[in-house]
Amino acid sequence: MVTQNDRRKMVFVGGGHVHLLCLKNTDRFVRDGAEVTLIGPDRFHYYSGMGPGMVSGFYRPEQVRFDIQTMVESRGGVFVQDKVRSIDKSSKTLMLQSGEKISYDVVSFNVGSYVPMDRIPGAQESAIPVKPIERLQSVREAILNQVSDTDPKTRVLVIGAGPAGVELAGNIWRFARDQNRQVDITVANSRDRVLPNLTSKAGILAQASLTRRGIRILPNFRVARMEHGVARSQSGDEVSFDVAILTIGIMPQRVFADSGLTTSEDGALLVDDHLESVDSADIFGGGDCIAIQGHPIDRVGVYAVREAPVLFENLLARLTGKPLSPFRPQGTYLLIFNLGDGSGIFVRGSWVWQGRLAFTLKNYLDTRFMERFQVSGERG
Repeated sequence: MVTQNDRRKMVFVGGGHVHLLCLKNTDRFVRDGAEVTLIGPDRFHYYSGMGPGMVSGFYRPEQVRFDIQTMVESRGGVFVQDKVRSIDKSSKTLMLQSGEKISYDVVSFNVGSYVPMDRIPGAQESAIPVKPIERLQSVREAILNQVSDTDPKTRVLVIGAGPAGVELAGNIWRFARDQNRQVDITVANSRDRVLPNLTSKAGILAQASLTRRGIRILPNFRVARMEHGVARSQSGDEVSFDVAILTIGIMPQRVFADSGLTTSEDGALLVDDHLESVDSADIFGGGDCIAIQGHPIDRVGVYAVREAPVLFENLLARLTGKPLSPFRPQGTYLLIFNLGDGSGIFVRGSWVWQGRLAFTLKNYLDTRFMERFQVSGERG
């Protein structure tokens, strides 16, 4: 029989895609002799794949979030609402922002990424970042609260024309239409085409969909400064806005580099193919916050979902002294973008097409994923 003093301390930091399978099986860790703790900034974790649909109103907030506190507590674990400030691998201790310290025998990180607001002077005061996803609710509020006697239209600026920028622009259009609001939407694109990191056909389809609805695309408009409701490009051009959303890419959280752990160039925790830190055998991770040594992969949700079962088995194996299994990332993967007009763009390698069926498929896959991990009653 395992006593409380014999239990090994299994700590999860963050409740994202990769950790959901582990949290759903908290009782399995407990049965195997672990004391389970989840550390997170909030009891809810929002699913990024459905965030733009929350902006349009197609989904309610409760439909796109997981109650990770209830998930872990109902299965015998403990939830601590806080953030990890630093990691001391020598003493196996996590220092939290509150000042509390939590020790671990094994720890796993799924703390996601952030939008580097400091890349654009004035953005911190002027724009809403695309992450964390729950912040996107403030886009709706800002549009609804924007009232002007001189100009009835709300000027919305989306900075970035990657997947997040395209989806947000389309879904803001839908929200404004459904709310009978007059909105001018502009997408500031630092490159010469939309969706620059994908096949050109995807970009052509996305741009045609947006421009057909009156959404303006500014090519080669790299925002250099934001102040007083004006965004200025590096070449000196200007665009005015009432509401601005920043979707200029993401960066891993800084906690690993700040703690002296081995990281990739952009600060992601460097792990081996077991999803284990290359310089600390009891630190694991997954999702946007890691980089796999020798296997550079895109930071997309599909990899996080596929890492989940490997991480789950390896954490159990580390606790019980069994061999670890490797994660083998797939070469191609499926992406579907929600354009906000009831259609989507389907991308898998060179296979690209647009239509209502694409969004229907995305909605099916997303809602099925949510149903796997939402606790009873959360969907509301």
